[in-house]
Amino acid sequence: MDYTLFYVEANVVSIIIFMLIFLKETGTVGHQTKQGCFINIILAHIAYFLNDIFWIMILGGYLPSIHALVASVNIINDIVLSVITGFWFVYTELSQGEEYITKLKNRMIAMIPVLLTAVVIVVLFVFFPDTVLAGECTLTLTYYLVFLSVPLVYIVVSTVRSFRRAFKKENYAFRTPYLASAVYPAALAVIGVIQTLWLKVPMFCFGCTVTMLYVYITSLNNQVSIDELTKLNNRTQLKKYIAGDVPKQNTGRHDRYVLMIDLNKFKQINDQHGHVEGDYALKRAADALRLSCSGSSLRPFIARYGGDEFIIIAKTDSEELVKELSNTIKETLIRLNKEAGSAYELTASIGYASYAGDIAGFQTALAQADEALYREKVARKSV
Repeated sequence: MDYTLFYVEANVVSIIIFMLIFLKETGTVGHQTKQGCFINIILAHIAYFLNDIFWIMILGGYLPSIHALVASVNIINDIVLSVITGFWFVYTELSQGEEYITKLKNRMIAMIPVLLTAVVIVVLFVFFPDTVLAGECTLTLTYYLVFLSVPLVYIVVSTVRSFRRAFKKENYAFRTPYLASAVYPAALAVIGVIQTLWLKVPMFCFGCTVTMLYVYITSLNNQVSIDELTKLNNRTQLKKYIAGDVPKQNTGRHDRYVLMIDLNKFKQINDQHGHVEGDYALKRAADALRLSCSGSSLRPFIARYGGDEFIIIAKTDSEELVKELSNTIKETLIRLNKEAGSAYELTASIGYASYAGDIAGFQTALAQADEALYREKVARKSV
């Protein structure tokens, strides 16, 4: 009896936390497909925890262990777990920019395994009950195989794809949210196995709640620190980085460089081709910066400073390496724009200056980099 009440209380606490997340998400304006998918995940978790309360009350003797009730509870558990993992797969694909999943048809195809497991589990409980129930409340190995098969497929695919994307060179700036997307389904698998082995321990609700809070907090941090259009660090995050990068001892050694990047004739692109095309140009510039900085020994920090201006902080005292990075950025931008088949030229001017890591030095270096950028633009116009 005691473990039953504790189990119920654990699930109630998890439901309250997930309800708070649900209310926060539904209170925001302008729901996107990705956000709608996340809300469905939250609701599915709440449904699972509620249903799990009924199951533990049956096991604890608070509810009668009649076949119809036992079958209904376990059918719902199976379907809802598949729904959670299926929506999570769709959510991670949307979050990580996979174009194919933006189409409704492909999202429906991705959820077909959920429908299949629902049909199979209902058929087994209705027509072949002995294959899934060995006693009044004893579930068979067949049930657990059906119960875990589809969720494990979704979990493995989501985890592997997220990890692979996280460690691609060009995605190093997105590593934290990608890893968060990979951790959640992996944690779900581990705690799900533990819960299956020890039914009376509320590991699943606790584990889901802790990992979801981690994912949600990571997501909120990204919303306030990542530029929505380019997916680069925003100006606020740049300020945090500069403040946190101050060396403990001021040696006066200039071992950092500020690079200021500005797109050439960007206003002309907006005026002649429209602001939508201007947004594509900004995204292309962000991709060029990421590709150029990926795997760099300079450990670059990239941010969108505003409009068509970007900033890179490179940890080096070598001007030659900074020049090399600048040339790589310019070449990569031209190449990506050509590959995109754009009807306009897309190039960048870059100015840079060194500083010692202190905040005042950064402000001075930023002004110097801006001046160098202006001189390059003037020189370009005169050619």
